[in-house]
Amino acid sequence: MRMFVALEVPQPLLAELQEALLVFSRLTKAGINWVHPQNLHFTVNFIGEVADHKVAALSNLLANEAAKHEAAYLQAEGYELFPAKFPRLLWLKLNGRDKDLQMLNRQLLSSLRHLGIDADPKALKLHVTLGRIKAQQTPDFERSVLSHPVNNEVLRWDTLTLYRSTLRPDGPIYEEIQQYNLK
Repeated sequence: MRMFVALEVPQPLLAELQEALLVFSRLTKAGINWVHPQNLHFTVNFIGEVADHKVAALSNLLANEAAKHEAAYLQAEGYELFPAKFPRLLWLKLNGRDKDLQMLNRQLLSSLRHLGIDADPKALKLHVTLGRIKAQQTPDFERSVLSHPVNNEVLRWDTLTLYRSTLRPDGPIYEEIQQYNLK
């Protein structure tokens, strides 16, 4: 099964992102696959395919790692189109004590290797994806997104979740396998 580990978006920001999704989706007719509001998250590690017989060990590993790591304190910086030239993603850029999250990301990668699971080693980017851009958007749309206000209060991100991801033509379906509390 296809899996990933994510931090859950804290409630005040989650409500704001759900509202932003509504606003942004009304600004364009087509060409963007929007993230379903219930699927908003911050990916810590994309694991990929995991054999069914390894899921219990993976869950135990995540429980042990979560117990060792502090909650993250992140703030929203603003909405961003990535990359800047011919953007493919619309996301909320986050800022915070990146070092702690980098350590969690790298420690999980190392621990996963000991289970015989080769997760995606890409560097961690602090963001929450809102949409995948499939067709060029208008400059007005881009200006509206980039100037959309966001509350930049520092929030505590303390819930780590192991998800199963099933890809579908109309967007992925995420199933929560287990949640873990960071210190």
